[in-house]
Amino acid sequence: MLYTIVMMVCMTAVPQACEQREEVANGLAMNPGVAFMQAQPLVAHWLETHPGYFVQRWRVLPGRGA
Repeated sequence: MLYTIVMMVCMTAVPQACEQREEVANGLAMNPGVAFMQAQPLVAHWLETHPGYFVQRWRVLPGRGA
């Protein structure tokens, strides 16, 4: 199922400098709870590829897409 991972990300050096980022995730489970667990590694991967940021909060929204 198509989901959008919505993350509030902030710069490590300037924690008050935050912005919302959206990443489309396809193939997650239909069950929202399971999809949330499946999305955790995707959020971790985003963090690995964007040094200097941290994720303040995130959620998974079904049926969205860019």
